[in-house]
Amino acid sequence: MSRESLTWVKTSFFPIEPGEDEETNPEIYGRAFAKWLVQELKARGEHVGDPIPEDWGWCILLCRMPYLLWIGCANRQGETDEWGAFVSVEPGFVPRLFRSVAARKKRLEALLLEVMQSVPQSERVWVGE
Repeated sequence: MSRESLTWVKTSFFPIEPGEDEETNPEIYGRAFAKWLVQELKARGEHVGDPIPEDWGWCILLCRMPYLLWIGCANRQGETDEWGAFVSVEPGFVPRLFRSVAARKKRLEALLLEVMQSVPQSERVWVGE
């Protein structure tokens, strides 16, 4: 996963679903985590799509136009009880042009931290690697 402002939670709440790493890469999990994030973000008024499998984990799309804004999430490599997520804005002309894009990303990072702090059975939540 990307190293940009990762928010982590340690919890055994999210199960590993059979065959889910066939949609990503071996031992890359997070389908249940991504579905839970989608549910929590929708409950807080965000318009998000269903999780999309990527080789590195799961992508939750928030905005396509005029820029691509998404949340990436997956387990920490080698762990099945540490889950990380980050907000990403695709580089390009538009994000650099508007400060509102950076403000929205910062707001979403704060919202993501709030959501992660509400994960059931969490032992610890932190920002960083």
